Amino acid sequence: MSVIRFEEPAHKALRSGDSLTALIHALKERPGAWALLGRYNTPGVMRQTAYEIRHGLRPRFPKGQFETESQTMFGEYRVYIRFTGGESA
Repeated sequence: MSVIRFEEPAHKALRSGDSLTALIHALKERPGAWALLGRYNTPGVMRQTAYEIRHGLRPRFPKGQFETESQTMFGEYRVYIRFTGGESA
């Protein structure tokens, strides 16, 4: 049996230009807690985003400090992320 998770849409403030900074700060405040990074249009973009963050290919996400999980749910392509601390690249 699947677990159904209800969630409210993101607050408008999290959709601003500073949203990535706010997300990273929130993740660091709660190490180990998973958060929805985003919903993507294709499975390829979803997987590529997760891969780039996991391997430190995006400057804001140093290698070894973040984990990602890509999931397809009800036709939506989602990436979840959590801060683990880890090593700095």
